[in-house]
Amino acid sequence: MVRPVRRRLSIAVLALAVGLLALTAGCGDDEEATVTEERTVTTTEPGPATETETTAVQDLPAPGVQGPRYFSTPSGNIGCYVARSGARCDIRKHSWSSPPEPASCELDYGQGLAVDGDSVGFVCAGDTTLGAPTTLAYGSASQRGRFLCESEEAGITCTNVDTGEGFFLSRESYRIF
Repeated sequence: MVRPVRRRLSIAVLALAVGLLALTAGCGDDEEATVTEERTVTTTEPGPATETETTAVQDLPAPGVQGPRYFSTPSGNIGCYVARSGARCDIRKHSWSSPPEPASCELDYGQGLAVDGDSVGFVCAGDTTLGAPTTLAYGSASQRGRFLCESEEAGITCTNVDTGEGFFLSRESYRIF
């Protein structure tokens, strides 16, 4: 009689440990966060033994995560990177003029726009988000946490969904809001 109770307890402790391990495994790089769901089903049948069965672990997308992190628009003229810390898009060809380069920028200026938790504005950077291997189709979106970029034929719009701040970028124009 004591043995089936110990077995159930051992299996329950093992299932709890596996669940805690799965939850803590997602700590660290918030760019690849997933939500792990584990279900434990206990069946009781008449007789001396009780069996516990744990179903397979299922990975579900983390809240606020959809679409590619690094992508190009279908025209290939705009490339973007979306992270939990912000969103940035660079443009290859455009007919508008960027504002004057600030004295504090010692790198390339005006080739793109970025939004993060604190500000929205032109990029001063020595790198680029152009050339991504993935295309974000028109009518599609990419999101990481509170930063959302939406691809449309007219251009790309990236927004901090918590504050409403962001930008629109296209060959013909840009807008910071």
